[in-house]
Amino acid sequence: MHIGWPNESLVREIYQNGCHLVAKPPKGHSVREREKEFLWRYTFSASIKKLFRDGGHGESGSCRKQVFRILKALREELHLQPLKSYHLKTVLLYECEANPLPRQWSSTYLVDRFLGLLERLEKCLLQKKCPHYIMQEVDLFELFDTQKCSELAKRIGEIKSQPVRELRKLMP
Repeated sequence: MHIGWPNESLVREIYQNGCHLVAKPPKGHSVREREKEFLWRYTFSASIKKLFRDGGHGESGSCRKQVFRILKALREELHLQPLKSYHLKTVLLYECEANPLPRQWSSTYLVDRFLGLLERLEKCLLQKKCPHYIMQEVDLFELFDTQKCSELAKRIGEIKSQPVRELRKLMP
């Protein structure tokens, strides 16, 4: 029996629902500037929402939302740009795959999951590579400056080494 995350029936359902197109020029270096205004972009926002909404198998005690909110608050408070919420969601999805069991996301594991997310994010930044969750051949860090990735990785390492100190900065 497969106990992976997300479960196979949810993956099938998301796949059958497909994706949407939005009238926004694609990002990246692979398209010439003069052609960008004529192209559209795939969006998987509905799929990602469904993964977060239905991927937890109705786990009432899951800490997924809390971990994401903490990470997002740190990003905003500590000015971790150019990281966007979407990058953090992507890292969280990979962390969900790495920890597929519901008990691994119980509130007692909040610290472990938070530190795991920081570890994963730091690794992505050090490698300057963050594969899109659905279209894994697309690198979400493609346009990131190498120096900025190194600086962010260093900052994430500092947060990992002193998480309590950094989290106190979020409290009024």
